[in-house]
Amino acid sequence: MGPGSYIKKLYSTRNPIFDLFCMMILFFMLFDGIITYLIPLVVLELGYSKTLVGIIFSTAAISGAFFDFVIYKIFKKAFYRRLFIVMFLVSTLYIFIVWSAHSFFFFVAAMILWGFYYDLKSFGTLDFFSRYIPKENLSSKFGVLQIFQAIGCLLAPLIAGFLIIETVGWEPFVTALVFLSISAFFFLLLLREVTGKKQFIPSDDPHTKKTFAEEFRLWKNVGSVLFPLLLLVSVSTVFDAFFISIGPIVAENLPFEPFDGLFMVAYFTPPLIMGGLIGSITTLFGEKKTALIGLFIGSSILTTISFIDSPVFIILIVFIATCFTTPMTPVYHSISAHCIQNSPLFEKEVQELSDLFFNIGYIIGPVFAGIIADAFGDIRTFSVLGGIGIVFAIILFIIMPEKFDMSPLMKDANSDSKDV
Repeated sequence: MGPGSYIKKLYSTRNPIFDLFCMMILFFMLFDGIITYLIPLVVLELGYSKTLVGIIFSTAAISGAFFDFVIYKIFKKAFYRRLFIVMFLVSTLYIFIVWSAHSFFFFVAAMILWGFYYDLKSFGTLDFFSRYIPKENLSSKFGVLQIFQAIGCLLAPLIAGFLIIETVGWEPFVTALVFLSISAFFFLLLLREVTGKKQFIPSDDPHTKKTFAEEFRLWKNVGSVLFPLLLLVSVSTVFDAFFISIGPIVAENLPFEPFDGLFMVAYFTPPLIMGGLIGSITTLFGEKKTALIGLFIGSSILTTISFIDSPVFIILIVFIATCFTTPMTPVYHSISAHCIQNSPLFEKEVQELSDLFFNIGYIIGPVFAGIIADAFGDIRTFSVLGGIGIVFAIILFIIMPEKFDMSPLMKDANSDSKDV
């Protein structure tokens, strides 16, 4: 088998539903990546500090955490179709608010919308995978999806860098709006394609209403089982938060003009390479070892970045370190979807808790990144991040099980329903 045929086999999905979903996400990430790249630059142009950049980013996660509690009050069911429709509407409004933002409160309003549409994207994606992807293919499909997300995230800073001339103008905003429109077009094609297709969880059954005490008890019970997984979710998002809040500032200061986005490209490229390998790696080593050993090695490499002066080697270190930390995201998505398929009764709780801890990472990550950058410098911030990763890799390796068993909770829930 030649290299070309091997690569084609590795990345081929042979699933038109999944292909359309990946294309939708690709263009959505192009839109999101461009606007995300612009925000810290616009904030600094207005004279604010890097710490305030972190605080502004964290407001998105705070709003996301709030929506974790109320999203099922807004939607009776986290069904991907209606979630994505609202996501596109909110995303359009988000572009125009960022475009017109000239004060701290405008950026906070924009970040609230960002937190909301990321919640919608996260809930919708997990629901879509739980419905249409067989459990034995979850890791590999999340890995392939990460490839398409990585392509969008990789190209976005390069496109934004070319469109920014000295100051941020109208060009990147219009480009982002075009990409969002193309994403919406692929979503419409997806809706047409899924008609009549087999689903692995019930189609659209609304959740029964629960009191606050009942919901809190379910969160507590499900969270106690999934806590190591939820901690891994937060660690993964802390890594991403450090890069998206401080990375564009580092990128603009490295001597690579007009290729200012290379630092962020080094961060976003590894998922493109590793995504198609995730299924094979997790089959060989297991999901836990793949994620945690990778986190430990990648974090150890990242700690050395503050000792490097060469811009080329700085980019190389980011690239190599991220190759090892990349599996965290598809692994925790895969485990979450697997839990939903095995215990569909707790789909709501698994989604809410996963997204809550996702948002917790984005609440604390940007703030700490901004404070560390102001105190020690931009590059040293990533050495500190590496140290954080080493500590949590060791903790998680001790407390995280190989498999998450929610069957006792299912038995308790079924017995409660029979009693009623």
